[in-house]
Amino acid sequence: MSDFDVNEFDDLLETGYETKEPVAPEEEFFHSVYIAGQTRKNHIGVMEQAGKLQVRGVEYNLDKVHMVITHVKSVLSKISRGPTGKETVECFSFQSGDPPWYGSADGRKCGTNSAERAASDFCNPCRSQLIVTGLYCDQNGRPILGQDKKPVFVFIRGKGMKYSPVAEYVNALQNEDFEPVISPVTEKSRKLEKVHVNNKRFVTVIGIGSKDSKWGSKLVFELSRGTKLPPNIVLEVLKVQKKTLEKFNEKFDWSKAKQVSGYGEAAKSVDPKVATFDAPQTTPPQEKPKEPEKVTEPSTPAFSFDDIDF
Repeated sequence: MSDFDVNEFDDLLETGYETKEPVAPEEEFFHSVYIAGQTRKNHIGVMEQAGKLQVRGVEYNLDKVHMVITHVKSVLSKISRGPTGKETVECFSFQSGDPPWYGSADGRKCGTNSAERAASDFCNPCRSQLIVTGLYCDQNGRPILGQDKKPVFVFIRGKGMKYSPVAEYVNALQNEDFEPVISPVTEKSRKLEKVHVNNKRFVTVIGIGSKDSKWGSKLVFELSRGTKLPPNIVLEVLKVQKKTLEKFNEKFDWSKAKQVSGYGEAAKSVDPKVATFDAPQTTPPQEKPKEPEKVTEPSTPAFSFDDIDF
């Protein structure tokens, strides 16, 4: 056998086809936070209680979930529901950069607002969604680590009736004029603080509220501000956002997938082509919530990211 320099073929990596092993939702990098619609035993044997928050693969049947926001992303999604109730994404836009944006179905230009989308028969069913991810933490903002000593990341999806409560919360934070934590203060730094820093200044408390609809009262996420974080921790979380950006894009930019179907609020079924993260399961599932900790607002950081491996 002759010598072969495999490094000469590095530029071919983007053109090959690599089969990805299916990953269970419980083992993905980002763990879905959802409200159980009915009391039932899930596929791993945990009894989920109706009206309780579930952190898939981490903890179950909670009244509140705490996280420090890392990413907030608005996307457009046209969804159809089959006879079995399985949802399929027919067209998707990750809304990268400034408009115009384009859909994944046929590359057509997306309407920049609901009125423009309503004017098109194809785009009329399309709706905005908000994806909010964060570090799973305790009430004081200390990251909760898994058995592998790595932080647990969670996400919520604001869609349908859940959209407006999530949007109102993140918009309110963005519109605040907080004392700057980035210096020197410039026009660019002020924009960065508004868009990416303001939502990291507090522990975000995810609770459960309700909204009236023509189908009756529906459970929705209720977000509120918890413990205020010290400026140095806020800036550390900003760095975490940058470190995990690639994983965020790989998970939530469905326009790059050949088939984007089978997701749901409770992740009832997940297409293996969508579930791409091969991350180890972090914390063993628990049916009972942890005992709440006393809420304090420390004058010095109660935790550090220095020794955390991402």
